[in-house]
Amino acid sequence: MRVSEQSRLAARQSYLRTASERLDALQQQLATQRRIQRASDDPAGAALALGHRREISFEEQMRRNLSGGISFMNATESALAGVTDALQRVRELTVTAANDPVGSDGRKAVGAEVEQLLSQIAQLANTKFGDAYIFSGHQSSTAAYQLTGSPPTSVTFQGDDGLRVRRISQTDSVAINLVGSDVFGTVFNDLIALRDNLNSGASASVIEGSLGAIDGALRRVIDSRAELGARVNRFEAAERLSQQADTNLQKLRTEIEDVDITEVIVQFSAAENAFQAALGAIGRTSNMSLLDFLR
Repeated sequence: MRVSEQSRLAARQSYLRTASERLDALQQQLATQRRIQRASDDPAGAALALGHRREISFEEQMRRNLSGGISFMNATESALAGVTDALQRVRELTVTAANDPVGSDGRKAVGAEVEQLLSQIAQLANTKFGDAYIFSGHQSSTAAYQLTGSPPTSVTFQGDDGLRVRRISQTDSVAINLVGSDVFGTVFNDLIALRDNLNSGASASVIEGSLGAIDGALRRVIDSRAELGARVNRFEAAERLSQQADTNLQKLRTEIEDVDITEVIVQFSAAENAFQAALGAIGRTSNMSLLDFLR
């Protein structure tokens, strides 16, 4: 079979094209540090890597949800801590006012402080996190409680019992909010009644009768804080698990997609040398005839 000059030229071009494509592929791997540039490079590996990327994306979004939920619950805890302090002060004042030696003027002075504490608790009940009222349920753009009159004669709950739920895993979701009506119960009506009794000069036994309501309000708030603390712990545990899952998924993805830089550098150097050698050999023989080989 006679080998024509045209076939020799085509063979050289094919070899150079193959060597150049190999060199370009290795150079791209070095630039991106990824073994799989297109799904066709490794269809099975690309499918696995895509699955890992979806899971990594889910974990990242979930950690954002968890972090936001923890911040929201920390703001709620801060508000409830203030409510606890205010109610404990109300209790101290009530015990003082229930003693017979305290006269009507003394009880009125206590009543004035109770009124201030009532307003303080109402302000805490209307705490906002960002643009959302934390105790309003789903009515987050509406203040949880509306005070009527000055001094207040009634305090009305304006929210609902909606729960703001955040996903903490593939299967579990947990509410981050506490419903205002569950936390505060009838505390505002009880404080208004206590204030009015103090201002009207009610007897010590009547004043003392308010202690049961105050203790009940304290228990509700303390129980709410305990529940909130348990949720925060659960969110923080879920956050740690998500971070560990992300680390594992990133490792799996890396093993599939990423390259061994040292190995690719060696391969690139070898491919570059081979390409340069091919260029030199073809250059030296491109103008040679049969007579050159017969000499």
